[in-house]
Amino acid sequence: MKFFLFDFLRDFYFSIRYNRIVNKIQKRIEKLSNRTLKSFNPLLSYVFVLFHPRTVFTNFRCFAVIIREFFFVQFFEKFKILHIPVVHVDHPLDKKIPFMPQKVSIYLDFINLWVRPLNMLVQRCGWWRAGKLTRDWMRRFRKLYECGAKIYHFRLTTTDRPDYNEMREFRQIHALDPHFLCVPSLHVATMTMAFGFYRDVFQKEGFTQDEIRRWQTEIYEGAVEITETVLFVKQHSVNCIPAAIFLVVKNFPDIFSVSDAKKFIADMFQKNEIPNDLAENVRNYMEEIFQKFLSESENSENWFSPVHDFLVEYEKNPPK
Repeated sequence: MKFFLFDFLRDFYFSIRYNRIVNKIQKRIEKLSNRTLKSFNPLLSYVFVLFHPRTVFTNFRCFAVIIREFFFVQFFEKFKILHIPVVHVDHPLDKKIPFMPQKVSIYLDFINLWVRPLNMLVQRCGWWRAGKLTRDWMRRFRKLYECGAKIYHFRLTTTDRPDYNEMREFRQIHALDPHFLCVPSLHVATMTMAFGFYRDVFQKEGFTQDEIRRWQTEIYEGAVEITETVLFVKQHSVNCIPAAIFLVVKNFPDIFSVSDAKKFIADMFQKNEIPNDLAENVRNYMEEIFQKFLSESENSENWFSPVHDFLVEYEKNPPK
């Protein structure tokens, strides 16, 4: 009788607790229904990312890697402290893609694309759980830069970008980015990884089908659009995109697969902003380079050797 009463009280307690949790989650879902990710304030996410107790140490390790592998490498090269060979990776297709400076605001949204959803996670999953998910992202983000460094320390890469200073955004870009880290594009790698990461979160955290349809679609379309802009604002070449996607596929296969990569490339330039034949040629070229990296990596000792070989060959025989 004593054990029966204990089991009854225990089950009764957990039943009440379970119902409270379910009701709490349901209220969160209802509160966030019909909201877009762009409606979430990214500034709140920055505060959350920086100072959450579950992320603070991971964050500063990540920032240290970014400073070392993005800023130091470029500026040390610019001021002749480093002497890493620099390869121009322009391609004839790049000259056919029009320069569209009005798209620079979309280009610069690449951080907010993954930051805004962190605010959503706080409101949807709770402050403490969101901290753990944010830490997972920041660890991946740090690894992304470490992977890029495997190529940057071998060859720095650049492209011919217009001497355009009529807009404040371009003046800032040119001041902060010496433009030596083109292959692979960290802009593009971040976009593909962000899509894969949040898709994985939505599944594992039990998001509803409506939430997944709404937010996953928004992230994906934003990632594709931002990736296109790296060519429109002349910050990268058509070689930089497949190299970035290849990096993500090889180093984060649990969230972004080969089929994801091929679909991502196929979905680019579908808005008739450039002639259809040019769009088709660009997609075909990027698919070809991605497949080249993928095939060669099967017989390589490490994932980045195909990119190293590509840059050496490009340095010797640039396309005319």
